[in-house]
Amino acid sequence: MEENLGVLREKSVKRPVFLTGLLAVILIIVYPLSLKTYEPAPNIFIMGGIIVYPITFLITSYISKYYGFKESRKSIFIACGLYLAFIILMMISIIPTSNNATSGYNMVLQYLFTNNVYNIGDTRIFYPTLGQYFSVVISFLVSHLLYAAIYNAINKFTVDYLAVGLSLFIAYIIDRLIYMPILYAEGLINGSNTFDYFIKCLTSEFIAAILCSLIIIVVYVIITSIRKKVKKKMI
Repeated sequence: MEENLGVLREKSVKRPVFLTGLLAVILIIVYPLSLKTYEPAPNIFIMGGIIVYPITFLITSYISKYYGFKESRKSIFIACGLYLAFIILMMISIIPTSNNATSGYNMVLQYLFTNNVYNIGDTRIFYPTLGQYFSVVISFLVSHLLYAAIYNAINKFTVDYLAVGLSLFIAYIIDRLIYMPILYAEGLINGSNTFDYFIKCLTSEFIAAILCSLIIIVVYVIITSIRKKVKKKMI
């Protein structure tokens, strides 16, 4: 009872500012990583973002448990907004000098975040690859809001770790079902990617999602266990 009151008090007073910022940073990192596909084994194709993207689910799990459903929703929307604002800022920051001599700094930004260019008269507008851009935004919003909602709904009726596991598996699979079609839509339409290749990539991402989910659950258990031990020592 005292522990529950402590958690409620913590939820009402503190805000996950650092964790929300960390979510946004990870999304920013995921974008350039998602531009490349790796083949760690024959016929297994995974996106580079799989390295860091699963951490967003771990952070959302932590926020949902210790700060509550409303705070987790706010963090998801704010992180997504910061990601969008960052990309727009990159587009704007490149415009003044990109029409003349492109500096090394701008070349790095163009390569990482604004990979395409559109000419308006003499002005060149650099913008992100839309497939990668929207796939990250939409899949993140839908899957993480879904995760927070499922976790909030079933956490009261089952063990916390089981609630995290079920929510995570469902949300991560939905995430890949949204992310991959948007990512490969342009390639499938113009014929640069075959449907067979897309299915291989989608299947590979499902396998990676399951493995990453298991790792996240283990890490989550470790983190929450350490937190409980620290609280007991403080008491």
